[in-house]
Amino acid sequence: MKDRIVGVEFSERERILIATLEGEVDGSNASELRLAISDRLPSSAAGLVLDIADVRYLDSSGIHLLFDLGRRLAARRQAMRLVIRADSPTKRVLE
Repeated sequence: MKDRIVGVEFSERERILIATLEGEVDGSNASELRLAISDRLPSSAAGLVLDIADVRYLDSSGIHLLFDLGRRLAARRQAMRLVIRADSPTKRVLE
């Protein structure tokens, strides 16, 4: 999916879906991103790695997306892990 301000690429490794995001996640694309991830994540997957290391901006819609994905995956007994840069402003927001 290539949106106006966010790109996402998918790969799989040992029953883990890896979604690598680049750009900005906000109210204009968070719902579409949620659908794209949900459509690619099978029930048989062990979990999701969401690589947001190259996300430059994450507004409240993007934060809600992360927490919503985490809750839904936990309910399905699937793990979710985030990849984020140590010096990222996004990391401070999420902490």
